[in-house]
Amino acid sequence: MTLERVGKDLYATGPTVEQDFLSFKEAFANAGLERLILVNGSGGDLWTGMRVARMVQDARIKTVASGFCMSACSLIFMAGQTRAFGTGHLPRATMVGIHGASSKDSKTVLLEAMPQMYALYKLQMGDKFDARIINQALYDIREAYGFLRIREIQRNQEKDRTPWFCPSSQTPFPECQQHTGQDAFTLGVVTQTETEPLTLPDNMKTQLGFFGRPLAPAASDLQDRAEALISTLCQDKFFCRNVADKVLKNYLSSNVNKAMAVGLNKPGYGFRYSDDDPGAAMLKALYSCNHASSIPKLCRLVSVNDQELLPHYLQADAQAHELLQGAHVPDEMAIKAERDEPGGGIPVKLADQNHLTGMTPKMLDGIRRMDTAELVTALKQNARPVVIDVMAAGPTIPGTLNFINAGLAFADEKRETPFEERFRRMLKEAAPDLDQPVVFYCASSECWLSVNAAMRARKIGYTQVMWYRGGLSAWVRAGLPTAHRTPVAILY
Repeated sequence: MTLERVGKDLYATGPTVEQDFLSFKEAFANAGLERLILVNGSGGDLWTGMRVARMVQDARIKTVASGFCMSACSLIFMAGQTRAFGTGHLPRATMVGIHGASSKDSKTVLLEAMPQMYALYKLQMGDKFDARIINQALYDIREAYGFLRIREIQRNQEKDRTPWFCPSSQTPFPECQQHTGQDAFTLGVVTQTETEPLTLPDNMKTQLGFFGRPLAPAASDLQDRAEALISTLCQDKFFCRNVADKVLKNYLSSNVNKAMAVGLNKPGYGFRYSDDDPGAAMLKALYSCNHASSIPKLCRLVSVNDQELLPHYLQADAQAHELLQGAHVPDEMAIKAERDEPGGGIPVKLADQNHLTGMTPKMLDGIRRMDTAELVTALKQNARPVVIDVMAAGPTIPGTLNFINAGLAFADEKRETPFEERFRRMLKEAAPDLDQPVVFYCASSECWLSVNAAMRARKIGYTQVMWYRGGLSAWVRAGLPTAHRTPVAILY
């Protein structure tokens, strides 16, 4: 975590890593500390979190959570002698997230680590400790992203204070368990209902970003740039300009956080406003644009709050050719190592949400496996295949399309059937001809998202489906260039 001392307060933000033990030890050695303020702590190394929590207990100081404090961060927060939520982020985005331990590599649940976590929560929550709820949070998660989430109290409406438990990241909110009648105070998560007023250090204040790249403050108000934006989108099309003018006026008058997306080569738009988080607003605006019932289409994000995003797409398109022309084919030794990498047997069905990591198959039925050398060669061609990245974050391979969450699969037919229809429609937009070559990839040879997407495309009827098994990891290992992510579709 990044630490910053301001008077009697110690601010900490970011993931919990092994080196944090020494950083916190040094910080606590300086006298006069009264509050530890945890700002958007995403969690991380469990044992470091436990060791830092013991330091906090020994120091007998107050802990304050500003923004989200998840996983290992929640252990540190709960170690405070007194505990509170703080300002600095939107009320619905200010929360503590509790869950059981999981492997950093496989993301599978680690039951042997639970007793120490349980003991800490029980001690700190005191007579408000609810064994049923904490046991659920620790033992009933299905993967690393299942959580019991507890929001701040004072600035939220009553309906938003109710803690809720989702066993996995793919569990729809209506299927998560609501702990009605409880809140952060009644569960003993905080020791006061009032929210602490905070002035966060500049480097810890909320900053807009676009899929991994920070967005600098806008040089001028979006309203002042509206005409130029409409001209870029519509050129000389009168109907487009007329509609765009009305849509943009609605957008400009809407509350933050907000985002807007427009069709790529097809008319239409989607926008979202009054969201807790700018990132969520972008995803929802993109989804709304993609899946309009009358005109399904690929889309580009145009703006988030007062920031223009379209230039990032135009820049990515312009840079892709240059980056790919300079890309080299890996040497024979690297090619052989990639092709000889161990793999499992041929799967007969798609992997569900609980089995998306681990060794992937050596090959897939009816689908050609592609290695890095073949992909480099294919992307350098003028008539290159449609290459689809199915990941949601991180860098991407130049010249590829990003379909966020396109590699999911569901055991529940009520979710699986409409998902497959959305997949079919989006893939048809990218590759209208069923005989067109399409390639899918994700993070590495241990990522099943690309397996699912390739198998689904084959099932739909595409005849030339390819799977880049090594994924982004193999591409980077070969020293090849990457690009910033510019998504054109989100499936779920």
